[in-house]
Amino acid sequence: MDQSLIDRNVDEILTPASDLEGLVEEIVEQAVSAYRLPSYHPTRWAFVNRTLDIVDSVTKGRAAWVVRFFSYIFFGGTAAVVNLIVFYVALNYIPLHMTTLAQNVFASVLACEISLIANFIPNDYFTFRHMPGRARSWGARCARFHITSLVGSGLTILIQLFFSHVVHILPLLGQALALIIVLFYNFSFHHLFTYRHVKTAVAVAH
Repeated sequence: MDQSLIDRNVDEILTPASDLEGLVEEIVEQAVSAYRLPSYHPTRWAFVNRTLDIVDSVTKGRAAWVVRFFSYIFFGGTAAVVNLIVFYVALNYIPLHMTTLAQNVFASVLACEISLIANFIPNDYFTFRHMPGRARSWGARCARFHITSLVGSGLTILIQLFFSHVVHILPLLGQALALIIVLFYNFSFHHLFTYRHVKTAVAVAH
């Protein structure tokens, strides 16, 4: 057999080795992607899971974060409605012999505390139920939620007073704007502090 023909056939077999290695890596990568666990916790509804699969793909594995955000907005929105109702009633229908500013502060504090409880209970059970910090006791979670939210409540009161007494818009509108602004602070700090992973002591052998 012609030696040049043999050499050419050998080259055709050996040359694609690097290409074959790349192909194998690509196949393995695709296989890992295909069997990669979703970032979210599957629901009982197939349609919802398919939608979350798309979200997971588009956001590169952040579907769980997206679900938590929209869940937090929903329950936070409900708590905000509670806040506004309590604020309106306290501001207009609780007869207190105070200055306008003092009654405004009182209404804000009362509304913030009642809405905080209305916010914690459903968010603790639904929104953050799969977070590492959920391993803490209910009391510890409630206390940490209060710490984060009370800072947020303080910001809400200050922003609302700014809108009402500096920008001179209706107090109820100022309260609504303040709630929207503080929503993003609260969501971020519940991740960073309230439901952060529980530190465990690791014994190191010397």
